[in-house]
Amino acid sequence: MKLSKLYKLFFLILSVTFVNAEENYLNIDAAHFESNEKKNIIHFKGDVKMIKHKDILLCQDLLINMQDQNGSSTKQIPKDYKASGDVSFTINTKDNILKGRGDTVLYYPIEQKYIIIGNGYLEDLKEGKKLIASKIYIDEKTGHTKIDGEKNKPVKFRLKLSKEEN
Repeated sequence: MKLSKLYKLFFLILSVTFVNAEENYLNIDAAHFESNEKKNIIHFKGDVKMIKHKDILLCQDLLINMQDQNGSSTKQIPKDYKASGDVSFTINTKDNILKGRGDTVLYYPIEQKYIIIGNGYLEDLKEGKKLIASKIYIDEKTGHTKIDGEKNKPVKFRLKLSKEEN
């Protein structure tokens, strides 16, 4: 009986270690990959699928600018991402799940800022909020969101009301 408990404990530790190890990876599938080490650029083209944790990005073109981590030239981290061509994404934050799309999506991981450019759409699945605009700025650190429309394409906002507010 004690041996069985030991195996269960070992399996639990192994499972937790594996899950945590997977969370530290950025997984990208694409038809084409190109890298320029001198410019610190990684470029993916064609049916790009990027997964990190539970977050998913789909696009046709993904450009990642890298930078040295803590002054070490041997270890690099993404500085920014530029996704274009049929961009769609799902982002899981600590409070909600966001689904969106746009012509171009920029992400700055250190600042935790997103910019959706062209035919922007953003939906908060837990709150029932939807945004449609030409340009959407999101700052996860501050919680600030800014939305820009155009002359013939105004910003559209939809908010789900509770039954008491109807």
